[in-house]
Amino acid sequence: MKKLNLKKYKDKYVSFKEIYRTIRKNLIFNNKQMSYSTYFNIIIAFLDELIKQVAEEKEKIQLPKKMGSIYIKKEFHKRPFHVQIDVNESERTGKLVKYKVPILTNYYNKLVWERPTTYKKYKILPLRRFKELINTVKEY
Repeated sequence: MKKLNLKKYKDKYVSFKEIYRTIRKNLIFNNKQMSYSTYFNIIIAFLDELIKQVAEEKEKIQLPKKMGSIYIKKEFHKRPFHVQIDVNESERTGKLVKYKVPILTNYYNKLVWERPTTYKKYKILPLRRFKELINTVKEY
């Protein structure tokens, strides 16, 4: 099996296409090599089901191959405000203008992936899907 060639900087993401190119010779379905569209649809269906289990049903999900578990944790805000930059005012004055905007809720929801040390640098790619669903469900 071909090894993924990753550069050694912190926030390098690996796309589905790169993963597919690495493992495609081992993906055989009905005595044929699986196409990228089939592979992608399987991965997206798995992630959608995972999102439903974690976000809607509030379950702690164990991932296959001892990759850890995923759940949503309710955390308390440590600071009472966000810092927001006013772009228009900064352009007009020539200096950086910041405002303190109060946080309206005391808690926020965080997606937690408890993983063993071999997977520490991995990230959940479709985090946007999780965020959209977490924001619609609200109560944890």
